Amino acid sequence: MARRKGLFATLREAWRTWRRNRYDDPFEEESETTGSDEGDGTALQPRRRKVFVQSLPPETPLSMAARDDVFSYEVFPTFQWNSSAMSRETLKERVVHHEATAREELLRVGWSAARDCDPADPVAAERAINKKLSVDGNWCFDDTEGLIRCTPSVRVRIDPALREHVLPHRLHELTLRETQRLGLVKAERARDLTEAWLKVISELELIGELDAHQRRLLVPFAAALADQDFRKVMEELRRQRRTSVDALITTLEGARGAHQEAGLFEFADAYDKAISAFRREMGLSESSWIEDAIAPDGPVR
Repeated sequence: MARRKGLFATLREAWRTWRRNRYDDPFEEESETTGSDEGDGTALQPRRRKVFVQSLPPETPLSMAARDDVFSYEVFPTFQWNSSAMSRETLKERVVHHEATAREELLRVGWSAARDCDPADPVAAERAINKKLSVDGNWCFDDTEGLIRCTPSVRVRIDPALREHVLPHRLHELTLRETQRLGLVKAERARDLTEAWLKVISELELIGELDAHQRRLLVPFAAALADQDFRKVMEELRRQRRTSVDALITTLEGARGAHQEAGLFEFADAYDKAISAFRREMGLSESSWIEDAIAPDGPVR
């Protein structure tokens, strides 16, 4: 009949189980001989916990060919070693003898995965190689001190030659992106400030709500207070618009004069009314002396 465990032994085993589940430290090593608390001299077998060691990535990366065999990836492997047959210090000493073999095995397993990837996409290559290693990358080494397991993973970088080729284009792309962002910020600022100054001008002039014709007249002057680059653009737009308007008015006036000479006074009168309405719409009414008075370049001839 088997003897029942003492209370102390039961509590100690429960505490160890809880601690092992709660604080599973992979670098902690546990090895001890536990005897019966009944004093019968019976000893349990020594039990050693699994210990882990991680190899540092090499200074010189491995090279794996990318798709089309023109460029190669720079592959930085990391090997995690573990064993239940030796101490951590012994494991650190023994893994040195197996690292070269592990690198060769990593090349063999990961080569086909790298060859399927675009040379300009090291992220995809890294995922593909690590996915392949997750299936075929659990290796065992029968060392003189006992069994050692190795689990590899990699970090991947783009081919240096391809990086040098792509770098100027990426910098240009970044410049364009930032230029666009700053341009949008500047445009939004100019719009807000222009609207703010238009509101100030309309309130000071007791105009009230600005209609389209009044805005067309006042925007160039509000733009001068909002942003200098925006001011130059709006003044140029005003000049070009005035040139086009003057050319159109000259044409209409010529048509009016021709109809008057022909005695078609009704048509001439219609042209005259059209010219007056067009001048008012464009802010160029003959009675509007303010247009020339406040123009930055003086009266428009």
